[in-house]
Amino acid sequence: MFVRALLFCVALMAAAVTIAYPAVTSQERDAGEAYTRCWPGAYREFQLTLPISSVEREILLQAPVWPPQPVAKEDGPALKRYLAEHCPKPPARRDETRVGLALGILGVGGIVLYWLSPYWQVLHRRLLRLRPDSGYRPDLADAVFRLADDAGVAVHGVWLNADDYTSNAVAFGHWRRRHVELASGMVRRFDEDPGTFEVVVRHELGHVRHRDLDVTHGVTALWKAFLVLLAVAFCFAVSGHAGDPTYLLRLSFHLALLAGLLYAARNAFLQSRELHADAFAVGGGAGPTGQGEERRHSLDAFFVGLAAGRDGSGLPLGTHPALPRRRAALRHPTLAGELSAWEAALTGCVALLAVNLLLDDSYDIMGTGWRLGFLDMDLRPLYPWLALPLLLPAGAVLGAGIRHTVTAWGGGRNLPGRLALLALGLYAGLCAGCALHPSQMHGADRSAQLRSMWWSPLTGALGLGLALTAALSVLALAVFALACDAVCGPRAAPRWAGAYGVLVTATWFPAALPGGSAPYVRGVVIGIALLCGAFVRRRPGGTPAAPVPLPPQEPVTRTEAPSVTGPRLLLVHAVTATVTVGAVLVAARLLVRPPDAPLALVAASGLVGHTGVLAGAAAAPHDAEFRRRVRYAVVCLGLSTGAAFLEALGGAVPGIGAGLLLGTAAAGVAAAGRVSASAVYAFRHRRATAPPAAVPSEVATRPGPAGPRGEPGNRPRRTTGQHR
Repeated sequence: MFVRALLFCVALMAAAVTIAYPAVTSQERDAGEAYTRCWPGAYREFQLTLPISSVEREILLQAPVWPPQPVAKEDGPALKRYLAEHCPKPPARRDETRVGLALGILGVGGIVLYWLSPYWQVLHRRLLRLRPDSGYRPDLADAVFRLADDAGVAVHGVWLNADDYTSNAVAFGHWRRRHVELASGMVRRFDEDPGTFEVVVRHELGHVRHRDLDVTHGVTALWKAFLVLLAVAFCFAVSGHAGDPTYLLRLSFHLALLAGLLYAARNAFLQSRELHADAFAVGGGAGPTGQGEERRHSLDAFFVGLAAGRDGSGLPLGTHPALPRRRAALRHPTLAGELSAWEAALTGCVALLAVNLLLDDSYDIMGTGWRLGFLDMDLRPLYPWLALPLLLPAGAVLGAGIRHTVTAWGGGRNLPGRLALLALGLYAGLCAGCALHPSQMHGADRSAQLRSMWWSPLTGALGLGLALTAALSVLALAVFALACDAVCGPRAAPRWAGAYGVLVTATWFPAALPGGSAPYVRGVVIGIALLCGAFVRRRPGGTPAAPVPLPPQEPVTRTEAPSVTGPRLLLVHAVTATVTVGAVLVAARLLVRPPDAPLALVAASGLVGHTGVLAGAAAAPHDAEFRRRVRYAVVCLGLSTGAAFLEALGGAVPGIGAGLLLGTAAAGVAAAGRVSASAVYAFRHRRATAPPAAVPSEVATRPGPAGPRGEPGNRPRRTTGQHR
């Protein structure tokens, strides 16, 4: 958990450094170019003003051409004054200032957002404070504090969300000020089913006990601060004041892609922490409402009811795992720490993409180091040691994750298949990290970066080299995990596996290691793998049972379905597919060469955003989320159309005709996209559709819990599709 957070933070710091170096104003660039053009001529003229030395006199007697000698050290002050009089003032190099400012915005902004997050949640959700001695339902707060004492955690406050009628709870807060939020449906749960109330609260207390609450809020705050920094850089690039706006725009798009990958990695971590919190909720000794097995059954029944209300899809970008995986991990706790192929792909992609972005700045880092006195000048500098801060946490994540996978699946027949999926996911992530790379404006050659990897010299092909890197790394880590799990204890094995993962990923870039140490590190890695392979023992059993089958559930009514059928539906799908292909091509062009005009950039980004949000609408878990995402997709398309229309006004196309044509086309694309998304949405939920489908007005609403006016529960109840 903490190693994942470290990789997250290092990647964001590398992105901040990457965006700081090219953020030069046009005035600084023009002044630098003017000084560069003036300096050689002024230096030559100053040499001619100096008296001829004895060495120069002998050269002049022997050759008709007089090559002036370098200016002596004692003439340095005079040369400086001459250049100041005859050349424009050179710009002050402020690379260190920009890097420090970017890192400061990232760090300080992250700390501020982390510290303010609980107060914002209280104000935004209009939470009501529950106290054991007074106020509304003091027995509810007393029960939560009692459960917190039994779990060995400190809870600062208990809050009630009167606008949420689900039976849910949320832990939030920052360091030493943790809080528990209860939905108003938990009041009825506390009165009618205290066992389920206890296990749900214990689940949230598990987040506090495992300290993943602090990690989650911390990395989320840091990610939001980076988005602010990225937005500032983007606005600076399109404002016309940037020294190299084209490269800065292209870099901004790639950093936005990196931010999206980090967001997906954060959600994968959130899914893993939910499984660990489930294990904590059902563990421990017997309580007043039951023992561990009874808690397990209560939480399992709660998951089934929650899935019927929310119908969670369990997509990789979701914050909560799918119901089958959650129930399987509830029955077999060892599955909670399993590393999935999606997580392996994200780890490899984030690490290699951030490494390539950071190595691009080798030239600027060389200039900064030369001015500070710890680096030498080089024409084509390449500093692979910049990759180590990113590779080492990635190796620890892979090592510990593969160890948990080996522990969960044991030495059974299914383990090779799981390892093959992990190797395939890591290979896909490494390939994506190499491909999603901006074209270089300066610095080292990208091919030199890729040639410095471990297996590339052995194969001569990048794809095969990355495949060997992924396959052999997973194999070595799996063999070490099997031997380490048989020799070490359950507490020490993940640490040793993470340390070995650090060694394995350090050999990916041998040039990054200190001089002469790469062969020794490589020998240690291979020797440990061979030694573990010789002494590993096959563990019997260990294969988890199949997930518990779901009990029969009431079908969930679906109101979103395609409004057209037959040939018209095929035509709509064809229009949507054409727009999607165009959006993919536009996205690829944005990554390679973004447009110079800001309006054209907004138009292209809006089209890409429309397609992406529409795909998210097709993957929505329920009707309310589908409609919300469709509205966002229409907004993105509207922005794209408006920007394209304004761009057309400045061209040769007549404004009124272009506006009518563009508006009609946008309306048709929006309507076709909604129908196509609803068709995919209905197909995904075809098993949950009850014939005949009910309209929104036919969904029955149940009265909320009784209470005085203004108190929790005396508000209209939301329908099933409106749950958060």
